[in-house]
Formats: sequence, structure tokens, C-alpha cells
Amino acid sequence: MSPDEKKLMTETAPAKTSSRVGANLIFEGKVTGHEDLDISGQVNGSIDLPLHDLVIQRSGRVKAELVKARNLFLHGQLEGQVQAERIVISETAVFNGDIIASKLSVQSGAKFKGTVKISKDYQP
Repeated sequence: MSPDEKKLMTETAPAKTSSRVGANLIFEGKVTGHEDLDISGQVNGSIDLPLHDLVIQRSGRVKAELVKARNLFLHGQLEGQVQAERIVISETAVFNGDIIASKLSVQSGAKFKGTVKISKDYQP
């Protein structure tokens, strides 16, 4: 193997994996894992992905006691407590609950009811 080929192999980032809850699925229980999660369906329970991203699509509905994610991108509905490094609540989102995050963005048109605590030290 040439030096250039070795360099290319060491510089290539590992493939990022993610899972999906489809629009026609309803999940009840605790979700934990070590990859990103995209929700278009419904999740009732808790979500524990402290080192990974969580995307709740427009059709997604989450009712959780606690959601932990590195980054949360909310386009659908979420009810519960959220702990994250960064949260983005889009103009189509409906959020009802409490937030603990380092960074928060709430876009114009979003529906938000709850409390916010900004914490500089996100602990996964």
C-alpha cells in the first residue's frame, strides 16, 4: 500500500449510522442506542441518545418523560423534559415541556409552552 493510500484510509471518516421510526409505526417504551434517530411516527416512553442527534419530523409525535440527545431538531410534536447540547425548534413544531440545553433556537411560528434552563455544561 502506498503512503498516499494509507493517508486516504486514515483520513476517511467512519460512516455515520442512523435509525428511523417510520410514519406508520408506534413505539412504546425506552429507546436507547449509539446512533442518530429520525422519527416520523409516534414514540411514547423515553429516549436516551446523549451522544447522538434526534430529528422529529413534521409527522413525528413524541410523548416522553425524558429525552436526552446531543442535538434535537424538532419539526413535529414533543411533550416532555428534554436535555440536550443544542435544540432547534422549527416553525412547524409544537413543544410542551421543560428544556435544559446549552443552545436553543426557536423559530418564528413555533408553538412553545414550558420552561428553559440554559446550561453551558452539557453532560451526556
